[in-house]
Amino acid sequence: MLLVALAATMAATGGVAFGQSDSGGERPQPVTVQAAMPPWRDLERAQQDLEAAISARDTLQAALNRTIDELHLELGRLEKLDDVDTGRELLTEEAEKLVVQEYMAGGDVEDLVFVLGVSEATDALWRIALLSEVSEMVDEAIDAKENVPGERERTEARARRLDGAVPYLNSRIAGTTRSIQEAEWVVYIAEINDMAERERVENGFIEPTEQHWYNLRFCESTDNYRAESANGLFYGAYQFEPRTWRTVGGEGNPAHAPPEEQDARARLLYARRGDQPWPRDFCGRWLPRN
Repeated sequence: MLLVALAATMAATGGVAFGQSDSGGERPQPVTVQAAMPPWRDLERAQQDLEAAISARDTLQAALNRTIDELHLELGRLEKLDDVDTGRELLTEEAEKLVVQEYMAGGDVEDLVFVLGVSEATDALWRIALLSEVSEMVDEAIDAKENVPGERERTEARARRLDGAVPYLNSRIAGTTRSIQEAEWVVYIAEINDMAERERVENGFIEPTEQHWYNLRFCESTDNYRAESANGLFYGAYQFEPRTWRTVGGEGNPAHAPPEEQDARARLLYARRGDQPWPRDFCGRWLPRN
């Protein structure tokens, strides 16, 4: 029963596909990042966090692969030990045939008793076993089983322990896959902020403080990242026009983008055009005067 159960487990787990969502230049899917203070504006740290998440996933994946390989070895040992029992049955059948042959050939009672009491290791029985195409592995398995008492029990215990480790490692890998997705998203936003910072410095604009940005958002949308203007022309916390949103790399409706993306793209827009997108006689007055 153990062999059947373990084989079923291997069939169920052997084909599991694990997340391979390493950062590769494509836009990652927005996810809710669980970290308390993600490094949205620290590209170097964001990249280090991503590398650490990928390394953790790869370490667990290697451990899972080793566990599955070791489980296969233990299952193979169990099959080999099962061959011992099969071999014994075949040898017993051949022994019975030999008894009958000896008796029909006129063998006396002493010969009959001798044959009945002989072990599987007698030359006669081994010759018959080989003629009956009993695998040579039976010899090795019998030797291992008889010379190491309790081998089956220890093998079964190892197999059960390894079998139990497979779902645990799978669950850990699933957790690291989620961590990689979060880290990829943080890197993506950090890259936008890094671009904004470099362009802002190049264009000589003053860096707004967090209070400046908050005042701008409150003026534009009462700090509501899901806001949509009544006339259907402006969206999100910074009231982007869809056309302007696309010029800074945004996709879809700005109001549907996560707050961290709206913040980063607003910074990029400011880095390129200063306060011009937000007229100074209205909400733009909350931004630094360049």
